Amino acid sequence: MDLNRSGRSKWRMEMVSKVERERAALEQAEQDLAERKRRLAQLEKEEAEKQLQQLVKKVGHERAVRLLEMAVSLKPKVALELLEKGGAVPPVSAGEEGA
Repeated sequence: MDLNRSGRSKWRMEMVSKVERERAALEQAEQDLAERKRRLAQLEKEEAEKQLQQLVKKVGHERAVRLLEMAVSLKPKVALELLEKGGAVPPVSAGEEGA
């Protein structure tokens, strides 16, 4: 058995195992990142639901439903623009309510 050849073989095995360890560590990090993204999305959803419940509590359930129905009948983008400008909301005709 030649020592140089044996040494090279051992070096190659060490490099392969280093590469394999690095690959495994990278895969684990990717899995961890994916899990953290899922948890963040869940937390954001829970926070949005909590905020919605607080706002509904402030205005009351019936008014909240009425406000949302009016916003939908006007198209949400138009309703937001009108509310942000502080302008009056135009009346909705019977034909436009379902649109």
